[in-house]
Amino acid sequence: MHIKKSKMPMSWPVPRKGKGKAFVAVPSHATSKGISLLFLLRDVLGIVKSRKEARHMTFNGMVKVNNQARKDENFPVQVFDVLNLSPRDGSGEHDKGGLNYRLEIVNRKFALKEISGAEAGSKIVKISGKKILGKGGVQMNLDDGQNFLSKVKFSVGDSVVLNTIENKIESVLALKEGAKVEVVVGKHAGEKGELVGFEELVRGRDYKIKLEDGREVSLPFKTILVIG
Repeated sequence: MHIKKSKMPMSWPVPRKGKGKAFVAVPSHATSKGISLLFLLRDVLGIVKSRKEARHMTFNGMVKVNNQARKDENFPVQVFDVLNLSPRDGSGEHDKGGLNYRLEIVNRKFALKEISGAEAGSKIVKISGKKILGKGGVQMNLDDGQNFLSKVKFSVGDSVVLNTIENKIESVLALKEGAKVEVVVGKHAGEKGELVGFEELVRGRDYKIKLEDGREVSLPFKTILVIG
């Protein structure tokens, strides 16, 4: 599926006007949170020229997201996901093959940052929910749709460092005063800071963040992610 560039989310990293194609590919789901593999391979990295070429790469296992092969060129890559590219000819020397990228936010727009192989084995994910199971078990629900049974203490809003090679939780990053956070939605998206307090509201609370440039802002829960 495609949409007109003029209607694509402002966070997508291509010009909305100008020369080039008038339409861009959208992901199969999670449209508001991510970008399709086709869009990244063709319009951002420029390593394929058509959907057919992108489909060839995905179908043959040359494209992974968080170390898991994705066969659908419309699969959505979300913030902090890692894109793993294998070389097309198996030599490690073809185009941009054998490289790893993390999808980040820069100046309120998605951007692919090249990272090392060592960094490509993990990602940070927000904990979006929890469920008490029978016999004292607790299920951790992550923002990317994954669920884990957990024996460690955690709260909704914390983040986890997820080992994507072994598919296990490495550590929990608590949403508490002094935590390092990144803003992932809104006009401050891509900015980092420190959680310095809370502002209680009639319903819920806002989080006081001291940004790296010294400004202090109050932001809602959904806009922030603990990164350290």
